[in-house]
Amino acid sequence: MSVTLFGICRLNKIPNHNNLNNLINYSHSTKEVIQFIQFLKGERTFPPPYNRLCFRTALCQNKCIEYNHAWNKLFVDTSAFIIEICSSKTYVHNHFYLHHLCVDKRFADFNKNTPREILEQHAVEKQSDEEIEKDILEIQKMLYPKKIIVSHYDSKHKGEPIKSRHSLIQLLDKTCKKHDIPFINPTVVLSHYKQDEVVQGDLGHYTDFWNERIFELCT
Repeated sequence: MSVTLFGICRLNKIPNHNNLNNLINYSHSTKEVIQFIQFLKGERTFPPPYNRLCFRTALCQNKCIEYNHAWNKLFVDTSAFIIEICSSKTYVHNHFYLHHLCVDKRFADFNKNTPREILEQHAVEKQSDEEIEKDILEIQKMLYPKKIIVSHYDSKHKGEPIKSRHSLIQLLDKTCKKHDIPFINPTVVLSHYKQDEVVQGDLGHYTDFWNERIFELCT
C-alpha cells in the first residue's frame, strides 16, 4: 500500500506514505492541493521563479523544483490519498499559488530571495465557502475513487475556538457529508482527551503521544 499526503508535517506519522509531501511541498488550502496534483500529473509547468516559490522544499533548500517522472509514478501508484485542508487563505501571484513562506514577512529567512515585485504585488485572498466546496469536488474528480479529507484540530485559545479554523472545519464536515466523501475531524476522534494532551502549545502540531494514534483511522 502506498499513501500520498497532501498536507503538512502533522500527517508524517501515517504509515506507508511515499514522502511526496516532504520531497516537494506542504499544502494548506484546496487551491494548493489542486495545483500540487496538476504538477504531479505533468499538467502544469512552473517557470522561474515559481518553481521555487510554490514549493516548500524548494524554499527550504534554496533550489528550484522541476517535474520528475519518478514523482509521477509515485502519484500514479498511490493506493490512497489523504488530504489535510487547514486554511482558506491563499497567496497568489500571476495565477500561481505561492507557498506562504516566500512572502510571509514573519519568516524573513525564507522570503529574502523572493523577487521584490512578488513581495509587493502578491495577493492574499480568502476563499469563499462556495469556492472551497467547488474545489473539493474538483479534487474528488481528479483523484477518484481514492481520497480522504482531514481537517485541522479545532483548538481553543483562551477558552474560545479560533474563529477562522472553527468555521473551516465546520464547512469541511458539512461539504464532505453532502457529497459522501470520507472525512476525519481530529477534534471529534480525540474528544475524550484534554486539548493539551492532543496538541502542542503552538496549537498547530500534535503531541508525540497522539501523533501516530489519530491517523491510524486514515489507513
